[in-house]
Amino acid sequence: MTRNIITIGREYGSGGYEIGEKLAKRLNFQFYDKQLIADLADKIMVAESYIEAADEKPLRRNIFHEIFPAFANGSSQQETDYIFKEQGKFIVQLAEKGNCVFAGRRADYYLRDNPHALHVFFYADMDFRVQRIMAAENCSAEEAAQRIRDMDKRRKTSYEYTTGQAWGERHHYDRMICTSTLGIDAAVEELAFIIEHS
Repeated sequence: MTRNIITIGREYGSGGYEIGEKLAKRLNFQFYDKQLIADLADKIMVAESYIEAADEKPLRRNIFHEIFPAFANGSSQQETDYIFKEQGKFIVQLAEKGNCVFAGRRADYYLRDNPHALHVFFYADMDFRVQRIMAAENCSAEEAAQRIRDMDKRRKTSYEYTTGQAWGERHHYDRMICTSTLGIDAAVEELAFIIEHS
């Protein structure tokens, strides 16, 4: 079976984003993350900030209703679901083109029935993650650890709110990779081997 779609879930600071970028470049695949938000925003005619906000938590009712007055009498669940539904449809459309890597955005859930998708989740020990965030964001170890806790909480909340599934649950992925053990470049090589020999 050909595997030409990779979805990446990751703990903050584990290096999953970097691996995704390197893997896409290595395989000459399209890499979707930030640009996906911009493209979706254009498609449904909202500001990128609203989609980013929906990724973290349900949109505040007054903000959402300024954008979509038709939802004025709807619940916050309906409001947030609109963004997530559109994002899911967009990801499925992009995946139909194949040869792509999705970083986050619950792509593993939206493409859970796609036989050509390889679903990967990256995790790492806290020291490894703290060191990476300190270097990337020029902050102290204490600040890095707090940012990791905050971001992981947001990702978990958003993922579980949208999918009804546990974030980082091994049964939803084809590979669980500990980057603090395997390393960033070795993870790229392992996944490239899987794709090239699938």
